[in-house]
Amino acid sequence: MARKTIAPEDLVFLDETGVSTDLTRLYARAPRGQRAYGSAPGRRKRVTVLGALALCGVVCAMTVPAATDWPVFQAFLQQVVIPTLHQHKPGATVIMDHLAAHRLRQARPLLEDAGFALLPLPRYSCELSPIEHRWSKLKASLRTTEPRSIPAIEEQIGPALDTVTPEDAKGWFCNCGYDVSN
Repeated sequence: MARKTIAPEDLVFLDETGVSTDLTRLYARAPRGQRAYGSAPGRRKRVTVLGALALCGVVCAMTVPAATDWPVFQAFLQQVVIPTLHQHKPGATVIMDHLAAHRLRQARPLLEDAGFALLPLPRYSCELSPIEHRWSKLKASLRTTEPRSIPAIEEQIGPALDTVTPEDAKGWFCNCGYDVSN
């Protein structure tokens, strides 16, 4: 990956994550000698969150109450990512991993025809993708609110994504080895 030749402010990372109705806090406090209790539903439901992250923060996001496949990812590219990038990040370089649903060979012409470059991450290299940190912060935020239904998750995704600041994004880019000192 040509990380040294592309300015970090021109990079946009795409990825997806699953959010389920069984998210609950990982840690709790209780008075000394007492146990802290929590619960999660046994039959969880899932929502897939697709998103884009740039050095300025969250670029766009979309939720679907299903797993990601090529038609879902294609719709995300055509209806959400490309129009948003045209408006806010023209000429960006889009970076994504090798998930089968991304179909890099089919995604490349969509992005290039729209005026964007596509740069796939090396396989098994999530440490190079700052969006992974964003998913962690998103899930931590959702763990505190413990949404127990699909509508509750979809209602709380926006406020959870709003917690991501440009300073967060800059720190995540630095943590992944991108030089953002300018």
